[in-house]
Amino acid sequence: MDQETPVMRNDSGQIGSTRSSEPPIATEVVFEDERVRVWRQFVPAGSKIERHHHQFDYCLVNIEGEGPLAVQFHEGSGGSLGERITFSPTPGTADFVAKGHIETAENHGEDYHAILIEFKKGRTVS
Repeated sequence: MDQETPVMRNDSGQIGSTRSSEPPIATEVVFEDERVRVWRQFVPAGSKIERHHHQFDYCLVNIEGEGPLAVQFHEGSGGSLGERITFSPTPGTADFVAKGHIETAENHGEDYHAILIEFKKGRTVS
């Protein structure tokens, strides 16, 4: 991470960018520029992910762990997905997720590792 992106630890020991007062959406920012923010995501077996808001479209690159992760959407943010989903990632695959969800989650399976890539700006064509 560059000098322009300070980090802070929240009460649960997770690391997040100080550019937002919201809880972090993943474990640790590993790269950030004006277009993308790349996170390392680690969710230990049996742990919970605190309430957070996805303000950007993102892609999850699933590295290890198949869940299931029980996801609860808040304030009607799940849209056509409803209030709850069960996410069972497949290592070696990627999933695109549109922005807007406010959610909490709980890992009911083994340790889960992923890379989460937020798309902060749309691509421009020259």
